Parts: sequence; structure tokens; C-alpha cells
Amino acid sequence: MRAPRDLSPRERGVHPTPERRPPPSGPYIGRVEDSRPSPNDAPPATSAAGRGATPEQLERWIGCAPAPFMLGALENPSLTDEKLLRLLRNPHVTPQILSRIGRDRRWTRVYEIKRALVRHPRSPLVVSRGFLPYLHWKDLAEACADLRVHPVARRQAERLLGTRVDELSLGEKVTLARRASRGLIRALIDAGEPQVLRGLLGNERTVEADAIRIASGPRATPELLRHLADHPKWGRRRDVRLALLRNRRTPVPVALRLAGGLAPPDLRRLLKDDKVPRIVRVGAERRLADS
Repeated sequence: MRAPRDLSPRERGVHPTPERRPPPSGPYIGRVEDSRPSPNDAPPATSAAGRGATPEQLERWIGCAPAPFMLGALENPSLTDEKLLRLLRNPHVTPQILSRIGRDRRWTRVYEIKRALVRHPRSPLVVSRGFLPYLHWKDLAEACADLRVHPVARRQAERLLGTRVDELSLGEKVTLARRASRGLIRALIDAGEPQVLRGLLGNERTVEADAIRIASGPRATPELLRHLADHPKWGRRRDVRLALLRNRRTPVPVALRLAGGLAPPDLRRLLKDDKVPRIVRVGAERRLADS
């Protein structure tokens, strides 16, 4: 008979105590563990410090420095265009700083800086309005829709962009239609281009009154009216359906389908409306007779 073997500590449920090792020491380990910024790294709150800051200090502080430091940094020869754009994103920037940048041709020759001055929520009105004429149409469209921009500047951007609509290509107009602000939607509807009107139907700022104008438009194509009737949002609106039924360009099968979904009071209204095509009125009359 074989003698029983001795059980190991793990099999007996005894876990060995791990060996304790001394904590790491040395200057390198100490620097890694203490990663909090030292109070000495905070940017000085003086304009002299901004004027005399090294390129490395500007890189480290320009995005969080207080206003006096930024004012001095504007005179620092090491302040590049890229660092100035970071300064414009600093939460402590003031209207005084923005005005000073807007008066300095060294900075305003840069398109990105002009655009940032227009879009900055603290930018003085005279500064933002002064640079609007220099913006491309896409940036004008963004300024129109940006609620942080002063309302007067937004309206001026809409007027400027409205005067440029005819200069845009069809593809640019379609892109604009999908993102246009309220002040531009009317101008794009008046242009009457079917692809542009179709883009407006997908714009989150389009309202029911706009969809009715599109449905009633004399230049709307049958394809556009069919798309509007099938639209998941606008095709369900009662007044949009009635406008489609009054438009003689709406395809007859589409019109008859829309009429079939109307309530009896609306069908009776169609029968009395001379703008509704005769074949649609006949369909409405039959629908009433069957109900």
C-alpha cells in the first residue's frame, strides 16, 4: 500500500504571504508620481510677463493665461498665428483684447483669425461686423446659425449671403439649403430650383409655412411634389396635403392618394375650391359618397 503524499500549501487552502518589496525610490520616480502642476507654473498676471515670455512659456500658458498676460503677449515677437488662435480660445479673453487684435493688420491678414473674431461671443459688434464681408459663404452660413454671434451681426451675415446666392453653384446652393438659417430659407425658396427646395425639406430650421410655400410653388416639379407628399415629416401635415392638392403639378395618383386620407370636412372644402384639379374633385366626391 502506497503512503499518502504530502499536500501542498495551495491544496491545503493556505496561500503564502507575498514577499514585500521596498517601494521604489530615487528622483525620477518621485517626479512621475507627483504629476500635479506646481503653483510656480501658473502664468503671471502681468503684461510685462506676456511681453517677455519665451516661446515655450507662450506655448504652455497662452490658452489659460489671465487678461494682462494676453495683452502683453500681443506685443511678443514670439507670438505666432497658431498661438494667437489658441489665445482666442482662452476663456479669459476680453472685448478689449479682441478689439486690439481686430485693429492690428499683422493679425487680420490671416483668414482664420478674421473668422474667429466674427464667431467669438465676446467680440465687439464693430469688430465682428467689420470682418463679415471677407468670409466665405460656408463661414457666413455658420455665423448666421451661431446663436453666440450678436443678432445684428447674424442679420448682416444673412443679407450678405443672400446677395451671393446667385453666384453659388447648384451643389453649393443645395449644401446651403440643408443648413440655412431662417433668414435665408425664404430667399432659397424664391430661387425655385427643385434640388435646392428638396434640400430645404431636410433642414431642421424649415417650418410648416415653408413646406406649404414649396407645395404651392408654380415652379415645383412633379418629382419634387411627389417627394414632398412622401416626406416622413411634411407629408403628414394636413395643410401641406391641402396645398399639394391645390397644385396642378402634383401627379394625379399622388393627389388621389392624398385626397383619400382626408376627413369629410376637408373633402367638402376641396369640392368648393376651383384651384383643385377637376379629377381630384371627382375623386373627393366619390370618397364622400362612399363614406
